[in-house]
Formats: sequence, structure tokens, C-alpha cells
Amino acid sequence: MTIQIKLARVDKRLLHATVALNWSNFINANHVVVVDPSYINDPFMMKVMQLCLPKTMKVDFLMPEELGAFMQQESYQKINVMIIFKDLHAARQSVEAGLTLSELQLPYPASRMMIKTMHDYFNPEEIDAIRAMQKLGVQLYFQTAPHDNKEYAFFKKKESKNDHV
Repeated sequence: MTIQIKLARVDKRLLHATVALNWSNFINANHVVVVDPSYINDPFMMKVMQLCLPKTMKVDFLMPEELGAFMQQESYQKINVMIIFKDLHAARQSVEAGLTLSELQLPYPASRMMIKTMHDYFNPEEIDAIRAMQKLGVQLYFQTAPHDNKEYAFFKKKESKNDHV
């Protein structure tokens, strides 16, 4: 059997109630992969993250360059994985290192009504990461909870020349 990505999400909070309880049940995930190099060799954080999840779910911490190989491995059981990236940089590194990803979710910003351009919310490095992933075929969208609509339009808007995107 193969490993199937059920959700790929950028969330600096990593595992929290919305992700651990709402998303894992909604997408039927049985494995969480956290892509955050700062926690790779931290057994305490691994235990904390595991405690956030139902006992039937497994959690792993991987480096961005390890994720593609992880997804290609053969498994004797069906693995539905939820990938949580610490930030857009980790997501970009993973995709550029060989992860095949069709969509990437970002939670809605708290002030989403105030956002008119990417520069209202993202810094130049994050915008570069977004554009680089889009060139590699990744569609980005805003969605916070499972029953929210996916908002792709924001990432498809043409930015003005003044935005330097």
C-alpha cells in the first residue's frame, strides 16, 4: 500500500486543537508528519505532540529533505497522512527536494477582511516561497476549519508591479 496525503497545511502552531481534533477526524488521517527542523531530535516535543493526538495516530518529525522519501516508502498498512509545515520556507524546501504536493492549506489570518494584497500578510521571503511552489504546480488556499470553503482566489490574484512579486 502507499502513503496518501490527506492534508498539507502550513501552521506555525503545529499541532493544536483545530488540527488535532477537527482536521484529523474530518480527513481520516492516521499519521501526522510535522516538518519543523527545530524539533527533529527533541524527544520531549515528540511526546507532547503525540499527546495531542488520539492514541491510534502516529506522529513523526521530519526534515524538509526527508519528506519526499518518506512519502515514497512502501507500507503494509494504509497510511493517510496529514503534513504540517512550520512555515512556508519548510514547505518550499520539501517541494523543491522532491515532495509531490498538489495543494497546500494556510489558515485564514485573523484579519482576513483587511488583506487586499499578499504584502498585507506575507513578507517578501514568504511571497517568494509561494510563487516558487506555484511554479512547481502547488495550489495554495486559505481554509481554517473543515467546513470553511477553500479560498484559492487570493493566491491567483495578479499583484501590481509595485508589489515586486
